Amino acid sequence: MHRPTRRHALAGLGAAGLASLAAACGGPSAPPSAGGGGAAAGALRWWDHFGGLQDLHDQWAADLSESIGATIEHTYNEPSAATEALQLANQAGQLPDVYTALVGLPLPALVEAGWVHEITLSEEARARLPEGSFVEGLTQLDGRIYGLPAFSEKQYVACAWYNAEIAEAVGFEPPTSYDDLLGALAKIAAHGEFTPMTMALGVPGRMREQADDLAQAGGFPGYQGLRYDTGAYEYHHDAYLAAIELYKEIFDKGYLLPGTAGLQIPDARGRWAAGGIGFHMDGPYSPGAVRSLNPDMLPKMAVAGMPTPNGEEVVAARGARAADWVMGGTTQMAEQASLLIESFTQEDYQTQLATGMDQPPILLDVVARADVIEPYAWLVEDFSARIFRAPQAIVRNVEVARAEAKRTPVTPELGNVIQGYLGGEITDLKAALVELSDANSAALDAAIEAAKAEGAQVDRTDWEFPDWVAGQDYTY
Repeated sequence: MHRPTRRHALAGLGAAGLASLAAACGGPSAPPSAGGGGAAAGALRWWDHFGGLQDLHDQWAADLSESIGATIEHTYNEPSAATEALQLANQAGQLPDVYTALVGLPLPALVEAGWVHEITLSEEARARLPEGSFVEGLTQLDGRIYGLPAFSEKQYVACAWYNAEIAEAVGFEPPTSYDDLLGALAKIAAHGEFTPMTMALGVPGRMREQADDLAQAGGFPGYQGLRYDTGAYEYHHDAYLAAIELYKEIFDKGYLLPGTAGLQIPDARGRWAAGGIGFHMDGPYSPGAVRSLNPDMLPKMAVAGMPTPNGEEVVAARGARAADWVMGGTTQMAEQASLLIESFTQEDYQTQLATGMDQPPILLDVVARADVIEPYAWLVEDFSARIFRAPQAIVRNVEVARAEAKRTPVTPELGNVIQGYLGGEITDLKAALVELSDANSAALDAAIEAAKAEGAQVDRTDWEFPDWVAGQDYTY
C-alpha cells in the first residue's frame, strides 16, 4: 500500500473474429478514416490506443522521422474506436504501417489473413529484451518475428486507486480485503463531503477484466473463466461470485457517483481525476492518463493494490506477452516500419514509456530510474513479486491458433452479466454464470471440431495443465 509524496511525475476475417477488444486507457477521439486520415504521401502511418502516451508518441514520431528516412505520422485512437478503425482500414487495403493489434485473433491467423508483415530486428534489439520475450505462436512463427512485446505481462487492472487527501480527511487505511474496501467507502459516505467511488461500469470489457483479476486473486485457479488445471470453464466458481457480489454491494449501497452505470473509461477516470471522489478501480496506466486530464491530481494519487476477499496476499498468473506492436501486412515501408518498431526496444524509449506511467514497460528495471510517482513505482514492483508465468495452450501447441481463429465470441459476455446483475435485470447470478460457462465451453468445443475438420492437430486436452501450481512460473 503506498501513499504518494509531493514528488512530481511526469475486414477480411469477419465480425466474429474481430469482437475481442483489449481495452486500455485514454480520452475520446474519432477513429481515422480507412484512408488514414489524410496522411502525407510517403509518410509512415503509426496508430495506437494508449491515451497516456499521446505526447510521448507524437514527440517520438517527430524525433525519429529523420533517422529512419521517412516522415512518421502518429495517430491515437480512443480504445472503443480502435478496433473499428482497423477493420475499416483493412477492408480498404490501407492498414497503417505500424499499429497495436486489437483485432482479437491469434498471431497465426493474423499472418495467414495478411493482417501483419514479418518484422526485421537487429541482434542488438533482441538482446535488449528479457530472455523468453519472443514466444512461438504469440510473437513469432517458425522463428520469424511478427510482433513486438513492448510492455510487461506482469500487471493486473483491478487496482484500487484512491485520493490520499480524502483518506486523510476521512480517516481510512489502504484497504486489503473486500470488507476493508466497503468500510472505507462507508466512512467516505458518512463523512458527507465526498463521493465514495466511481468506475467505468458502462464498459463490459473493463468489468470483465476486473472481475477476472479479482477472481484469480480470490482463489480461482485459472484466468478468464478457464481453469488452468482441468481446462474447464468455471465462471460460476465461488471466487467469481464473491468478486461480483462485492461490486453489487458497492452499487446497492449507493457508494458510486450518480450516472456511473453508463460511464465509459475516459469519463469515469476524468471524474475521479477532477477530485472529490475517494476510489476509482483502474489499471496501472491510470497515472499517465490522469496526468493528461488533471496533473494537479498526481500528488494526491495513492494505490492499495488489488483487494482480496479476506486480505490474503495477491498471487496471480499471466501468460507470456503477445504482440503489442505489429507491422501492417500491406505496408510498402517494411524497412522503415521495422526501424520504428525496433526503436521501442531502446532503453531511452522504455524509460520514457515508464515515465508515461501507462502499462509497465517490458524492461521493468527502468522504472526505478524513471520520473514516476511513488505509488506507480510501488505497484510495478509489487507486480514483479506477485505475478507468475501462466500456462498457455497456444504456446504448447501452436495448432491451437487454428481453433481459436474459429471460435465464435459468446454474448452476453461476463461484463454484460455483471451489468445485468447490478442493474437488476439478472436476479440469479450463479445461474447466469453457469450458463456463461456452458456457452464458452460449447464455443470452444465447436471451434476445435471445425479446426480438426480442416486437419488441425488439436483437442480439448491442449487446454489442460494438471501440473500447474499457483505461485510458480509454469514451464513446459
